[in-house]
Amino acid sequence: MTQILVDILLAINNRERAIILWLFILVVFALFNKKIRESFTHLIKAFFQKKLVQIYLAMSLYIVGITLLIAITGFWNANNLPTTLKWSLVVAFVMLFKLEKANETDYFENSFKDNLKVLVIVEFIINLYVFNFWVEVFLFPIMVLLSSILAFSETDKQYEILKKPLNSIFIAIGIFLIIFAGYKISSNLSKFATINNLEDFYLPIVYSITFIPFVYLVALYSNYETVFIRLGFFVEEKTVLRYAKLKTICAVKFSIKNLNNWSQYINSNWRFKSKQEVDDAILVFTKSLKK
Repeated sequence: MTQILVDILLAINNRERAIILWLFILVVFALFNKKIRESFTHLIKAFFQKKLVQIYLAMSLYIVGITLLIAITGFWNANNLPTTLKWSLVVAFVMLFKLEKANETDYFENSFKDNLKVLVIVEFIINLYVFNFWVEVFLFPIMVLLSSILAFSETDKQYEILKKPLNSIFIAIGIFLIIFAGYKISSNLSKFATINNLEDFYLPIVYSITFIPFVYLVALYSNYETVFIRLGFFVEEKTVLRYAKLKTICAVKFSIKNLNNWSQYINSNWRFKSKQEVDDAILVFTKSLKK
């Protein structure tokens, strides 16, 4: 276990270490501030709700399954464990908590393209060559502050005047980082062109792409749960309710779009009192999908 932690620490760069340090400082500050501590406690409780814990367990099993498949093909070995854990703790959770995007019509296509953009290569190279640890510690809060101001300027027209200069600053920072990374690569090409760097580049992409179906299924389950709760409000007979749920699954299957359309349709047009009414509603709805 200790060796795994050491390997993880070695796998993360100075920028990531700086972020961890600032997060640690914020947690310590929160623990010594009563109001923040109470809010932090509520946040932790919300994060570890029973249903979410079940999703985390399912996610872990799914990632293990992906890892085994990649290992069978020969593109993963024990040395890649730190990279896998880092991706799981950061990227996987971000994708999971953005599952509302799964409601988009072109979710699979857009998600796939996002992982194959040239920008992915640029971001990898930029993150590969970072500054001294203490420089990163100093820069992180500045970047967070600038990002927060930019986000705020986009929501309030009163501060929209700040948007253009802030975007210019970020563009300048991006160009500088690209030039800096380019200089590092050109000065020591052999250090850049390694199997380890290649694995660190393609593994997160492979994980992210193969993780897309899991996020979609979680979003689908969440939407089904919402629809079934809504059905329970206006279907009194339990046998009719169970029948309506079964027919919904058979009619909608794996389409979140159709499920949302079905939810809106029955919410405004139907209050099922019999199985026949369920069948009639399903018939009308499925015909509307073919138009």
